[in-house]
Amino acid sequence: MTGDRPQSGGRTDDEQVRTPTHQASRRLVLAATAALAPILAGAGPARAVTAAPGRTTPDPCGGRNALVHPATTSEADWEDVVDVLQHRGRLAGNQVYRMGFLRQDLKVTSYGYSITPALGVGSFVSFLRYEDGKTMLMGDMAVTEREMQRVIDILDAHGIAQTAIHKHLLTHDPAVWWMHIHGMHDDATYLAGALRSALGATGTPPGNGVPDKKKLDLDTAGIDRALGAQGDTEGDIYKIVFARNETIVDHDRVLPRMTGSTTAISFQPVGKRKAIVNGDFVILAHEVQHVIRALRRGGIDVVSIHSHMLMEDPRLFFLHFWGVGDGVRLARALRTAVERTNVSAAVAIG
Repeated sequence: MTGDRPQSGGRTDDEQVRTPTHQASRRLVLAATAALAPILAGAGPARAVTAAPGRTTPDPCGGRNALVHPATTSEADWEDVVDVLQHRGRLAGNQVYRMGFLRQDLKVTSYGYSITPALGVGSFVSFLRYEDGKTMLMGDMAVTEREMQRVIDILDAHGIAQTAIHKHLLTHDPAVWWMHIHGMHDDATYLAGALRSALGATGTPPGNGVPDKKKLDLDTAGIDRALGAQGDTEGDIYKIVFARNETIVDHDRVLPRMTGSTTAISFQPVGKRKAIVNGDFVILAHEVQHVIRALRRGGIDVVSIHSHMLMEDPRLFFLHFWGVGDGVRLARALRTAVERTNVSAAVAIG
């Protein structure tokens, strides 16, 4: 009963115990506020963050800066890049100029199979021109462990960032690493010159243009049906590409649909319509486990899961895979994984 409890001005015993502490704390807060008042008064409004050259300024409200869209270009617009690199690429979608520099100097083997450079052992880059006149360089370079640090130093000296370094194959010889790169400049030839210097620090042979199409020992029609998409022959591999359906933005710049966000599936014939399958899936975080499960149930190995970019939105992950067997059977297993992602078929160009 309340009548049995000691009274003191209507306060409980607990309140009586806490009151001196609360009063002392209140006095400290008031004193600190008074001391800070002159400083706060002179501080003025918060200053805007100044971005480093070549970087966007973060929006303090958490929003995104105005997006910059790619410009339409023609083959003639890239002739200066061709001249610098002494290598001809291919224009895709009137926006992206793609080039591949195959490591014909390397004789890569994996699990007893000779890997053709066209399966991804090389440097594959894209040049994109934007409406504000700037050019973006992005892609990846295949480098040996002996070459890697020298290539990093050359790229860094030219302002080209390394956004990922990882492997696309499991056991293989010689040891090759794939280095993803990103650069932005007002002058496309500057980027081309930086790339040429980096390539010069590797054993990459001079560019030899777009590879010729070859007749392959594969049931390509059956592979197309199994994957529900039409592929294309690129040198001595058969390739099918799927692109994300979302709009992908990197450094506040919209990436064309076939740039930086594709699931690329390559088939290298190894005889009797069998093939090596190698490539990567582009996936969002919630799709990762579904793709892994589908691949493993189809007998396809997971090689690695990682990012290729630093500033993309939405956040993307890339899952590299490996398998050997009947090409059509592998294509069926891969389709199960593809269907776990938000992509649609695209023509394999460049």
